[in-house]
Amino acid sequence: MSIVDLVSKIQKLSDDKIQSVEDYVDSLMEVKESKQFTKVSGYGSLKGKIWVSEDFDAPLEDFKEYM
Repeated sequence: MSIVDLVSKIQKLSDDKIQSVEDYVDSLMEVKESKQFTKVSGYGSLKGKIWVSEDFDAPLEDFKEYM
């Protein structure tokens, strides 16, 4: 989609939706991509940052009647 197509679509929106688009674009511009993703290198580099609960493999109450 070209910028011209995008602008023509935005122009067809109501004022409140145009404001929502503007707010969304502003939030996208504030995001720094370098902060979102960090390079992880080497085995064990995430040790202590990820956990799994003890009852991870336990049957769920919602599915008791199917088991």
